[in-house]
Amino acid sequence: TGSLSIFFVVYLNVVAILAYRASEEIVPIIPYITWFFPLVVFHQFTNFDFHKRVIGLLVSLGPVPIVAFMLAYMKAPRAVEDVGAIASFLVSFFAFVLFVGFYARHRDEEVLRAAMAEEAERSAAVLRVSEERFRLLGLATNDLVWDADLKSGRTWWNDQLLDTYGYDPNETEPDLSAWESWIHPDDRDRVVESLQSVIEGGGINWTSEYLFVCADGRPLDVVARGLVLRDDSGQPVRIIGSTTDVTELRALEKKLRHAQKLEAVGQLTGGIAHDFNNLLTIIVGSAEALADTHADDPKARRLAEVTMQAAERGANLTSQLLSFARRQALAPTHLAPGKVLTGLEGLISRTINEDIEIEIRAAAGVWPIEVDPGQLENAILNLVINARDAMPDGGRLTIGASNVTLMADDLPSVEGIKEGRYVMISVTDNGCGMPSDVTERAFEPFFTTKETGKGSGLGLSMVYGFVQQSNGHARIYSEPGEGTSVKLYFPAVDMREDQESATVNNAGLIGGTERILVVEDDDMVRRHVVAQLGSLGYNIKEAASGAAALKIMDGGSTFDLLFTDVVMPGGMNGRQFVDAALLRQPELNVLFTSGYTEDAIVHQGRLDPGVHLLSKPYRRTDLALKVRHVLEA
Repeated sequence: TGSLSIFFVVYLNVVAILAYRASEEIVPIIPYITWFFPLVVFHQFTNFDFHKRVIGLLVSLGPVPIVAFMLAYMKAPRAVEDVGAIASFLVSFFAFVLFVGFYARHRDEEVLRAAMAEEAERSAAVLRVSEERFRLLGLATNDLVWDADLKSGRTWWNDQLLDTYGYDPNETEPDLSAWESWIHPDDRDRVVESLQSVIEGGGINWTSEYLFVCADGRPLDVVARGLVLRDDSGQPVRIIGSTTDVTELRALEKKLRHAQKLEAVGQLTGGIAHDFNNLLTIIVGSAEALADTHADDPKARRLAEVTMQAAERGANLTSQLLSFARRQALAPTHLAPGKVLTGLEGLISRTINEDIEIEIRAAAGVWPIEVDPGQLENAILNLVINARDAMPDGGRLTIGASNVTLMADDLPSVEGIKEGRYVMISVTDNGCGMPSDVTERAFEPFFTTKETGKGSGLGLSMVYGFVQQSNGHARIYSEPGEGTSVKLYFPAVDMREDQESATVNNAGLIGGTERILVVEDDDMVRRHVVAQLGSLGYNIKEAASGAAALKIMDGGSTFDLLFTDVVMPGGMNGRQFVDAALLRQPELNVLFTSGYTEDAIVHQGRLDPGVHLLSKPYRRTDLALKVRHVLEA
C-alpha cells in the first residue's frame, strides 16, 4: 500500500501539470487535485508498514509540486484570484491532513492495543495447551520428571516423586540440595560430580545410574537423564530431565545372568560328565579289583584304596556341578524330615569336632516332603561341614525342621516360588559369620573364602541347585561374629506311604544265574561291566549299540534284565532302545546306567516313574545290589 500511495502522488501531479500546461486554467486540474483527499485517507487506513511516517509526509505534501508549477507559470491578471484559490485549497487540504492524521493516530493505538490483546490471548492459549500437555505427560509417565532452574536453584517435580519415591513435592524444599540428599551416600559424590562436569564442560546431555533412597529408606536403582539448556552466551540456565526406576529391570537382568550361568555350567558339565564318569567307572572298578587281589599286601591295598577314593572324589565334583546346574537326576520319595535328621545324627557327630555341641530339633507333626533322600542327606552334610569350618574354636550347631506357611508377602524374590505349605530345614551355627557381600555370592559355583586346597566352592552351590530342582528355595542369614543360618524350604506334600525298596543284605556280594544283556558303547566300560557281572554268576551277552542289541533279541535270545547306557551314538539312545526292546519282550526288567542322563529318562529334574538308574561311577557292591533289586522288584 505504501508503494501504491507513492504512485498516486506522482501520477496525480504529472497529469495535473499536463492539464494545466494545456489549458493554463485551474478548473481543469480540480478533478485531479481533489483525489489527494481520498489518497490521504487511503494511506492512513491501509498502510501499516515500517515506512508509514515517511510515505505519510510525502502524501501530505502531495499537491505541492502542482501548486508550485502553477504559481511559477501563472499569468499576472488572474494571479491574485488564482493565488487565493490555491491558498484556500492548501489550507483546507493541510487541515484535512491534520484531522485525518490525528484520527488515524488514535486509531492505530487502538488497533495496536487490540492486536496486542489478541496476541496475548493467543499466547496464553498456547501456553495453557503447552502446560496441560506437560501436566498430562507428567501424569501419563511412570518416570519422575523434573525441571531445575540453575539461576534460582529451584526445582519442580511431577507427582511421581510422591507415588514412587514417597516424597511430597509440595512439602519438599524446591532446590537441588533436596535431590542430592536422596542419592545414596555411596553414589552421591560420583553422581554430583558427573552432573557438574557436564554443566561446566559445555555439555548438553547427562546420564547417570545410581541408588535413590526413598522416603521409607528403600534403595531403588534409577537411571537419570537430563538436558542442559543454555542462553545465547552459552551459560547454563536450566536442566530438564527424567528419572526412571529400573530396580525390577536390574533384578530381571540378574536372574538372566544367573540362568545363563546355570546353562553354561550345565552344558560344560554335561559335556564332560558322560565320558569322565565312564573313565571313573573303570578306575573305581579296577581299584576295587586291585584291593581284593592284594588283600594280604597292606601297602598295595592302601594304594588301591587311595586310587578309589580319588576317583570317587572326582565323581562327587561332577555330581555337585550337575546339582548346581539342576541337571542331576533325582529319584524323589516321600520322607519324614524328622526321621532323616535323626538318622543322620550319628554321621554328623563323626563329621564335626568334639568341641562343637550338637542339637537336633524336629518339631512335632512336621509335614512330609518329596525329595531325593540321598541328595537331601548330602545337602545337610555339606551345610554341617561349612558350619564346622566356621567354628574352629568350637561352638554350637543346631539342626532343625519345622512347618512354615508362606503367604504372598512372605515370598522371596525367587522365580517359581509359590505361596503355600513348606517344611523348613535349617542348619545354624554361632561361628564367625559372613559379611553381606560374601553372603550374596555364597551360592555361586567355585566361590569360596577358604584357603586354596581346603574347599572347592561347590558345597553350597550343590545345595542351592538341589533345593531349586526340588521346587524349593534356600536362603542364608549371616552376620559377622554372630554366626550363620542356612534355611532350606521344601514344599510339603500329603501323607503317603511309598513302596519301600527291597531290603538287600549288604554283608556280601549277591549274584545269580539270570540272563543279562549289557548294552554299552564304550568298549572298556562294557568289558569291565561284563567281567564284574560274570564274576557274580550271571549269564551275560553284550552289544555296543541299541541296533546290535535288537539284532540279538530278534535272533531268538530272551533275557531277564537289560543293563543299558542312556547316552549312546548311532541315532538311538538308551530310552529309545528300551522302548523297542519292550515291544519284543514286554516283561523285561530294565536298569539304566549313565554318567549324564540328559532328558532321555529325566524330566523336570526327576527320573520318570518306574525307571531304575545306576549312576556312574559305581562300585562293584552298588552294581550287585542294584541288579538284584531290579530283578526282584
